[in-house]
Amino acid sequence: MSFRITRRGFLQATSGASLAIPLLESRMTRAQTAAVPTRLVIYQTGEGNLLTRWTPPTLPNDGLQLSEMLQPLASHQKKLVVVSGTNNRVARMHKSNDHTAPGHTLMTSSLIDTTGTGKFDASIMVNSGALCLGPSIDHYLADQLKTSLPINLAVGTDSPPDNLMWYKVKPAGSTGANPLAPMSNDPAKTFNTYLAGLPTTTTPTTMSTRADRFRSQRGSVLDGVWTAFKSLNAKVGVTDSMRLQAHADAIRAIELRATTVAPVQCGGVTQSLPANWKVPRAPTFPGMDVQANLLVDTMVSVLSCGANRIVTLQDGGYDDPKFEFLPVGPISGWHAQVHNDPALGLGYASNNDNPTLKAGFLYYATVFNRLLDGMDAVVEPNGMTMLDNSLVLWISEFGTGQSHSMSNLPVVIAGGAQGKIKTNRYLARPTASLGDLYTSILNAFDIPATSFGFNDVAGLNSGSGIAGLVG
Repeated sequence: MSFRITRRGFLQATSGASLAIPLLESRMTRAQTAAVPTRLVIYQTGEGNLLTRWTPPTLPNDGLQLSEMLQPLASHQKKLVVVSGTNNRVARMHKSNDHTAPGHTLMTSSLIDTTGTGKFDASIMVNSGALCLGPSIDHYLADQLKTSLPINLAVGTDSPPDNLMWYKVKPAGSTGANPLAPMSNDPAKTFNTYLAGLPTTTTPTTMSTRADRFRSQRGSVLDGVWTAFKSLNAKVGVTDSMRLQAHADAIRAIELRATTVAPVQCGGVTQSLPANWKVPRAPTFPGMDVQANLLVDTMVSVLSCGANRIVTLQDGGYDDPKFEFLPVGPISGWHAQVHNDPALGLGYASNNDNPTLKAGFLYYATVFNRLLDGMDAVVEPNGMTMLDNSLVLWISEFGTGQSHSMSNLPVVIAGGAQGKIKTNRYLARPTASLGDLYTSILNAFDIPATSFGFNDVAGLNSGSGIAGLVG
């Protein structure tokens, strides 16, 4: 009995399988991306940085070469965007002791209720308990995404609600603190609130079964053409049949490797606290490094298990921590050293020459790197890491702490928000505002914003975010 193998039938049964892979991958990638939530993570440190050592060199095409102070992030360079030039112009509109206004407005780019009656008066000094008249970027994003309230964490502070007010928003016509902006500095309480007792298969997003969902969403490329393949295989000789089967086996092996996603074990997660360790207390905040590590690790678990999409970590005890865990520690008078106080007799012409400050600011970079390490180690259903699927921001309220400069804030963005941000770049944007930065972040989450924060004075927002950051 003779038969004829048509070109159409051959392509459908054999190379059709391999050709279907990129086509289906393209279609499925979009579905997978939509199925995996994008996260926003913010790490805020105090007193700016040593900008001469922090600012990367300017290279053609916005190329990135990590500076000295960013070297702890070297393993993640391809997933970073470093931005210089961001200015907090709203803070300058306030009468302040040079710390309260920059700190309170850092995440809101909003005016502060200086009167205590829900109004701003430029002639009244900002007090430490004042509330902003607009939302912080994390709380605003959560509202736009219709997701849970953000988790706000703090390192090295005794009473976060009193000391860290810039996440609090004054509800219209109300007085007092906003109960919808809780903050925690206790790693154990944070863990117990969001992670303790989670069952293995009933987490908020069923992340423990994500490998199964991933495979079911993708389907099998080979199975899609299997009927035509078997028909052709039955019509050829033994030698050709063996060749075709080998081809099919190779495709199946590639497919299995591509669809293997290690599940996150959310049930039975435990937290190990060092013996006799306590939450750091003022004035020196001993054990701040342990606190930071515990909070960072908890953040990664919270995000990977789907307990929340938006988490912030603030360095709230940056006034005079001892940094006793550093080789240069314990440090005497961190705040005074940041200001190069002559009374200390340091003898440095510039903060950039102070090895103690260098060690302290490099430490902050290692905490940020630990966060990136943890997020980059989690592979998600779309085949990308949790870091790839997120936007992680590191920022400070000052550019240079010595002069209380609210210009040229040090900004590092990691992740890429599922490809919305092109990484491995350095963007020098000297005219950018804090409102522009947060506008771009909203745009990365597909929120069509053209401004953020107070915008009733010219120059506070460009109308299009930071040039070239998103897109």
